[in-house]
Amino acid sequence: MKRSIILYLLAAALIAFAVVKIVRNKRQSQSIASVATVQAIGADAYIARDTLVSYQISSVGSLLANEHVLIQSEVSQRLVAIHFQEGTYVARGSLLFKLDDATLKADLNRLSIQEELAVQNESRDHVLLEKGGISQQAYDETLNRLKTLRAEIARVQVDIDKTEIRVPFSGRIGLRNVSEGAYVKPTDILTTLEDVSQIKLDFTVPERYAGSISKGQTVTFTLSGSPVIYQATVEALEPSVDASTRNLKIRALAGNKEGKLMPGLSAIVFLDFQETSTSIFIPSQCLIPVLKGYQVFMQKDGYVQALPVKTGIRNNESVQILEGLSAGDTVVMTNLLRLRPGARVQIVNTY
Repeated sequence: MKRSIILYLLAAALIAFAVVKIVRNKRQSQSIASVATVQAIGADAYIARDTLVSYQISSVGSLLANEHVLIQSEVSQRLVAIHFQEGTYVARGSLLFKLDDATLKADLNRLSIQEELAVQNESRDHVLLEKGGISQQAYDETLNRLKTLRAEIARVQVDIDKTEIRVPFSGRIGLRNVSEGAYVKPTDILTTLEDVSQIKLDFTVPERYAGSISKGQTVTFTLSGSPVIYQATVEALEPSVDASTRNLKIRALAGNKEGKLMPGLSAIVFLDFQETSTSIFIPSQCLIPVLKGYQVFMQKDGYVQALPVKTGIRNNESVQILEGLSAGDTVVMTNLLRLRPGARVQIVNTY
């Protein structure tokens, strides 16, 4: 009797254990299925491919006058006349300032009188030399006095010319810093002169773009607070990259017939480039910043893999991938914040 009861209890325990195990396995299967369902995150993807793209970079530049000079006197003298109006256009060779030349003209007159006498003496001594009346040395001394006087006259004439300060090139004159009657010195800046018929645009680009820029290339630029887009043509490049900034300095030239461009203004310069060989570009939104650069999520067999990548040039929408991806790889574009390496992903749209 006791043995039957024991066997019955054992059988009941085995049955209960089997039932519990079946229920537990069913719950685990349901849990796994539920987790799998939760981890399958929907996302859009981009198929990496070799392509040619156009891209644009920007830089900050400065406007400069085509020609610029500080007007100064070469001699120290009193200013007697001013022959221009401030801020007006002046033609090359026009007289700007006149300095006192009374003393110099008096010296010139004295030397001119001495020259007349020296010419007469040279003419008489030349006749005497031909007749043997004087030696060659005596004639040479007379001729030397004449040449010396003429050299003195030329020097005084140069000094007189320096009292007339003229326009070195056509342009717009600035504000004058002196008045008539002032005693001016070579260190004094009397006014400024600028040729703004054309405007120089100086800017720099990183060294990685140095080989993509050439003389004659067209660039566009805008001014602060203005929607107008201007064009300029690259005129010259520095022969070397600045070692301290790793930038290349470039100078472009823009027309300024309407006079809206002023030297000293800052400009935002835009340069457009076309890739000469195919390379892999992906949408910029695929990039994930990490401590050592960037990574992307690649979908393979329904799961996410994190791949570090090395980036190159960018445009408004895409970024070049130099290392890390191959043509045909599927790169996840959306829901990046919800994804983790190893997570299941459901691709909704492919681009």
